[in-house]
Amino acid sequence: MRSSEAGAAHPPREVVLIFDMDGTLLDARDAVIDAVGEGLDAAYRHFDLPVPRRDRRRIAAAIGLPTPAFYREACDLRTVPEEIQDRFIGEFEVRSTRAELAALQRGETELYAGAEKTLSELAARGHPLSLISNANAPYFEAVVAAHRLRRFFSETLSLELAVRRRLARSKAGIVRHIADRFPGSVVIGDRVHDIEAGRRAGARTVGCLYGFGAPEEFAAADWTIRDPRELLALPLAAPAPED
Repeated sequence: MRSSEAGAAHPPREVVLIFDMDGTLLDARDAVIDAVGEGLDAAYRHFDLPVPRRDRRRIAAAIGLPTPAFYREACDLRTVPEEIQDRFIGEFEVRSTRAELAALQRGETELYAGAEKTLSELAARGHPLSLISNANAPYFEAVVAAHRLRRFFSETLSLELAVRRRLARSKAGIVRHIADRFPGSVVIGDRVHDIEAGRRAGARTVGCLYGFGAPEEFAAADWTIRDPRELLALPLAAPAPED
């Protein structure tokens, strides 16, 4: 990990903090994984296929991937005839999203402990906050609404919406789209995809050890944290050092 102590600090208003959602702010270990599993079971039944034992580890390992890669990795396609795999993935996404939205409406999802207070304090310090995700737009927008995240974030953008608006075609592109407007930027996420996206855009990065990523995914991160509240102790307004 790189040091970040050199040079004069930027005012917080000049350093945008770009947060991933699932596994970084939203604790998706129970309700979301259960909803994806429910959607997967429903897709098997829809095609009159035997429903295999639910593999929560496989689903968890896929979280953070863009659609439709997430849905292809979250199930074992060897259990699905090749000629219907594309239709199966489409049905899986529809059923999974429906189950996720239902879980959100029932109030079954929650943010990590300390996440709201951390976001509030960072905003109070003057940092612009942005929320991004590879998740599909209906689920992303439902999470934002259910947890009233626009209280904290000046910008919320899913990859699906970014592609639709021709703003970016990848998570790294979204980070670049946001970061280019500020002298400094920090990406906070729980998967290697987040760290890579930040580094490609020239941002500093924070790896969240409490999310879905394995510790080795954060070897290139500037910092790692074990709790959202630890963000408050990091020198986020310091300039990025020269490599």
